[in-house]
Amino acid sequence: MLWHLLATQPEIALFASLAIGFFIGSFKFGPIQLGGVCGTLIVALILEQSGARISPDLKNISFALFIFALGFTGGPQFFANIGRGWRYGALSLVEVVVVVALVLAAATLLRLDAGTAAGLLAGGATESAVIGTASEAIGRLGLDAAQTARLQANIVTAYSVSYLFGLVTIVLFCSQIAPLILRVNLRDEAERVWRKLGGDGALAEGQSLAMPPLAGRELKVTMASGESIGDLEKRFGNNISVQRVLRDRSVIKAQPTVVLKEGDRIVIGGGARR
Repeated sequence: MLWHLLATQPEIALFASLAIGFFIGSFKFGPIQLGGVCGTLIVALILEQSGARISPDLKNISFALFIFALGFTGGPQFFANIGRGWRYGALSLVEVVVVVALVLAAATLLRLDAGTAAGLLAGGATESAVIGTASEAIGRLGLDAAQTARLQANIVTAYSVSYLFGLVTIVLFCSQIAPLILRVNLRDEAERVWRKLGGDGALAEGQSLAMPPLAGRELKVTMASGESIGDLEKRFGNNISVQRVLRDRSVIKAQPTVVLKEGDRIVIGGGARR
């Protein structure tokens, strides 16, 4: 019954994959957290067995939005790192060469078809953008429709399986193996960088906070009884803000025209003095 519903209403399978996948991805197992992407992939693989199929137009639009969001997020970081030396460029070059070489070797030894090899590349490198690029390339090979569909399906299958192992390998390498190779303690290094970036709150000579620290207090109304919230805030030069008013166990929205009564409990926010 459920399988039939998902097959006839693929939009239910789509949103169920997102909701359940992000829920599963929120759980953490030791140093590993699957995340929303990996969780959604796992759930989608299971629900796909119902035969639910999303229209090609929706897939193309969704992929275009994904690529736009990826570039919009990573673009500023990319250009910010260009001027920081040659190390980032060398690291990218090493990664591209090693990953492509490993995938080509696996495809040759295991005699993988083009779709499976592309999916292995996308999942092993955890680069989802490869899926769309590979699907587009396979679609332009001039193969018959059945063979093209089979190869494109192999991309998604290989990607979904290898992505999980790629993600786990990256997490374990960065958190367990790399610190041993570099002979560093991650906690000490994180604290050092945190202090270097001013995380301890210490200000250098001539520096000052761009914004004063804020504080919130819950107070009982006594002398301010009969005064409106707006007048009370003006009396302190609008440096405080009344956020909530609790009167007889009822919460009153803090509007400037609300008149305070003795015994009210109010929440005030403002700049903290040192």
